[in-house]
Amino acid sequence: MLAGSANWSLAAAETLLGDLPPQETVWLSDRGAAPHRLPLGGGNKLLGREVGCLVYDAHSGFDPNSFGAALGALRGGGLLLLLTPPIDRWPQIRDPQAARVAVHPFSADQVKGRYLRRFARVLTAARGVVVMRQAGPIPALDLSLRAPLPPVPRSAGDCRTPDQEQAVEAVIKTARGRAYRPLVLTSDRGRGKSSALGIAAARLLADTERHILVTATRRASVEPLFHHAARLLPDAEVHRNRIEHGAATLEFLPPDRLSQAPPAADLLLVDEAAGIPAPLLERLLSRYSRVVFATTVHGYEGTGRGFEVRFRRTLDRQTPGWRELRLHAPIRWAADDPLEACAARALLLDAAPVADTEVAGARVETCRFEHLDRDTLAEDEPILSQLFGLLVLAHYQTRPMDLRHLLDGPNVRIYALKHAGQVAAAALVAIEGGFDSELARDIFEGRRRPRGHLLPQTLSTHAGIEEAPELRYARIVRIVVHPAVQDRGLGRRLLDGILEDVRTQGMDLAGASFGATAELLRFWERCGFPPAHLGTSRNAASGAHAAVVLCPLTPAGESLRTLAVERLGERLTTLLGGPLRDLEPELAACLIRNSSTKAPEPDAREWRELHAFAFALRPWEAALPPIFKLTAARLGEALRTGLLTQIQRDLLIAKVLQHRDWGETAALVRTSGRAEVIARLREAVGALLGRFAPNAQPSDSRRRM
Repeated sequence: MLAGSANWSLAAAETLLGDLPPQETVWLSDRGAAPHRLPLGGGNKLLGREVGCLVYDAHSGFDPNSFGAALGALRGGGLLLLLTPPIDRWPQIRDPQAARVAVHPFSADQVKGRYLRRFARVLTAARGVVVMRQAGPIPALDLSLRAPLPPVPRSAGDCRTPDQEQAVEAVIKTARGRAYRPLVLTSDRGRGKSSALGIAAARLLADTERHILVTATRRASVEPLFHHAARLLPDAEVHRNRIEHGAATLEFLPPDRLSQAPPAADLLLVDEAAGIPAPLLERLLSRYSRVVFATTVHGYEGTGRGFEVRFRRTLDRQTPGWRELRLHAPIRWAADDPLEACAARALLLDAAPVADTEVAGARVETCRFEHLDRDTLAEDEPILSQLFGLLVLAHYQTRPMDLRHLLDGPNVRIYALKHAGQVAAAALVAIEGGFDSELARDIFEGRRRPRGHLLPQTLSTHAGIEEAPELRYARIVRIVVHPAVQDRGLGRRLLDGILEDVRTQGMDLAGASFGATAELLRFWERCGFPPAHLGTSRNAASGAHAAVVLCPLTPAGESLRTLAVERLGERLTTLLGGPLRDLEPELAACLIRNSSTKAPEPDAREWRELHAFAFALRPWEAALPPIFKLTAARLGEALRTGLLTQIQRDLLIAKVLQHRDWGETAALVRTSGRAEVIARLREAVGALLGRFAPNAQPSDSRRRM
């Protein structure tokens, strides 16, 4: 650490580098004078590279995401130079990156320095960190303090370690062995996991005509994979997202593409699987017979601990023959590398919930609800680690910047249930909205988009409720119960405590926004948060549509929630035939069941047409208009009363409301083809007629098809 003025630290870095042997050096800085410079946020550009020296210029601001990504490129025996303001003043100095944490109407100057105060404290106390302060001449750097890289036992062939060779062989076995026996590769960063996938892919492409698919949340994540595959196939045709070796191919596709239109493949490689939501992973698992999931346990590409907790049960249920392999030996640095340990602690990459045994006795009556003070939390390392370790389980993508938001976000509140002083459940809440009518109108018209107000802006610009930004919201960003004590009512108790607290603070509504699944919508509905909006496009990383759920806390909030739910119901029928045409029928059913909007009923002539269709006297095409009218008017009530079977429900949604083709509809409900789909549709319409038709029904002796 070179702690001093901006000019001094820059001169000190140049002096120290001049005394070192020549080596590849990369600067991360927004100051133009630095040589071999990447922008401060360019740490991801170092993925797959190795450098001997890294200079991070925190006078340009501190970006935890970029900093964490860049550290993985620094090889053992290398040197990190961290340029900072004077350590005691650093948390008080305006940080250019603080603007990413500030939300309207707060400025960057109003962002507290809790995060930087803790970061500096952890860093200066860590093994292997040398602090040089601005006082007199720049001392010489004692190179003996650097942790050398001990000889790494190389494996035979292209692999760097026996661990990596074992991983390559396991991937090849998955590709060539029995179907539906997926492989899970886990490791900390720098163990050669992505490289192993690339080496294995190259070996498979070299001797077969396989088509291998690769997916990850970001193309940059799989750069090492493609690099090693291309290196080992020198005669291959290499494109950015595709390698062709004769008739064999290796191709990258983002998760949402695989979810919507999955192409055939002999093998699917899912890199950094922790960054992909569990429901999307489940779909990939069911669609591909040979899959390798690789994920980092502690890192910035999502949270491997969350992947293990959430996805292990799915693997046990769907593919009980799955295998797991853990890579232990680092490739670019030693096993006891001080910088790796220091970074893990400073960025809380190693945060984990408290041990199961510490909260095993937690019950609603034994837990204490707390609104945590963040000044205290920033100084309490054990509780901060427990809390953050829990919160990362609640989301498929967690970045180091999230810790800075948690500690410094001006609109953030943190709640917890503690059992015997340990964190058993936690929630992160953001306060949003409360704008004047003029700003609310500008938001509605698309002229303004104030930072950090997801719920009011979504309801205004996408749900069409102009006055939504004028109300105040408590958005539940994340809520999670310790895995050891779930299903004991703790989540509901925590939520009740939050609602009581924010109600006293003048909030009009509580709400949440998340990648919609039927399971999540049912959970929030049970808690009194019905769906109020659904986005019309899928998120590229999650493959899911964003849902908004709301719970009113004031009469004004009740009026807005009612309006939002009604508008969703009014629009849903139209949207299902358009941008929501590929929405999962189970998810559509959750939305329709909550809709109270009344569509026009069939008239007398249409009721007769419906009878004719249900009992095989009229073809599908002629009866479609009244079938659509009946479904739009009565499907919600039919779902609320349990009138329909699952197949009947899915057919009415997929064929009548979404206008899917016959083949797609038949595959969805696993029927043989058009004739059987029509027969089941007749039964579904007959069930609706039996409940809702105004006239007496035809006798059962009339033939059904």
